[in-house]
Amino acid sequence: MATTNVEKIQDEKLRETMATAHKALKEGDFLGVVQRAGDVYLELLKRKPELLAEGGIPARMRIMMFPRLGAHLEREEDKPPTVVWDRETFGFSEAVTYFEFAVDQLVAEGL
Repeated sequence: MATTNVEKIQDEKLRETMATAHKALKEGDFLGVVQRAGDVYLELLKRKPELLAEGGIPARMRIMMFPRLGAHLEREEDKPPTVVWDRETFGFSEAVTYFEFAVDQLVAEGL
């Protein structure tokens, strides 16, 4: 597998979580990868609430851009987003999509 941007994640805890997700990806634990990716993205949104500040499309896009390949984000008014599980089994390509999305978002936001 090609190298990842995991080492570019600044926050030690988040970097460790995504390193564990990368290991899970290699071991075929695709559900574990998706769970960890969802957890770190929710943590990103929690730490940077300005990303979900009211204002229409930009905040909505933060929810909508999370991959929708068997799990997705939902947000009720005035509540933090949550991961909603549509199923519990994932393939490699789905897991790597969630993994890369989470890593890219953390790096882009400087976490």
